Amino acid sequence: MTKKLMIIILVILSHSCKESEKSNSIVKTAKEKKWDIKRLNNRAVQNLDSTKWDSKLFKQDITTYDKYSEIFKNYPLNKSPFPVAEYDYAVSSIPFTIEIEEIVFKGVRIGEYENPESEKIIDKLTLLVLTNDKDAEETTLVDSRNYPYLTAQGIFKVINNEFDWVFSASPDGFSTLLLNMKLFDLRFGETIIIYPQKDESFFYEQIKDSPNNYGNFEDFQKSIIANPKVKKQLISEMNIK
Repeated sequence: MTKKLMIIILVILSHSCKESEKSNSIVKTAKEKKWDIKRLNNRAVQNLDSTKWDSKLFKQDITTYDKYSEIFKNYPLNKSPFPVAEYDYAVSSIPFTIEIEEIVFKGVRIGEYENPESEKIIDKLTLLVLTNDKDAEETTLVDSRNYPYLTAQGIFKVINNEFDWVFSASPDGFSTLLLNMKLFDLRFGETIIIYPQKDESFFYEQIKDSPNNYGNFEDFQKSIIANPKVKKQLISEMNIK
């Protein structure tokens, strides 16, 4: 499938997450959104109860999969349709590029809206991959169907390697990123930087920082680039060129 078509399907999915899925529920208050093991268990039970399923959403997913299954199959995990209980949740995926002279990072921010009626996004993962190529391919699919868990996956294609990744965030604060079988526990830092090497291995950095801590994303970028560990890694002769 063409890159243009992939962009089209991502736009469709984004619209679905932000608009269609919020029509059947009442927006929860911040206090009500706190999840403990009891509420998580209740949600799991609801997903097993066919009387609680959002049938309209399930049919919509079946139609979407029928039209775009080849795109979904290109991701690390195929996204085939499955029924879930009604929910009210909006998720976000924001790609970005950082350029410093000849150095190029491709990245993506994965997050959730504070509530489906809000414009405020709370980032849960910021993933950067050193590509040194402005045209390097990056594709991401963020998914709300596992509500209240935030899930996403994607692919970064660099000069001599490919990085497949899968991300999951639990509302109780436990989040993980699995990238080319390297697992990151994001309780110890929600910003992950990948440095592909000439020998097809990769180095990495995990930073206890997030765009959430800044007034704008540009300030976050400056902080990352000024980080001594990042600066040291960027002068390595083994990085892809």
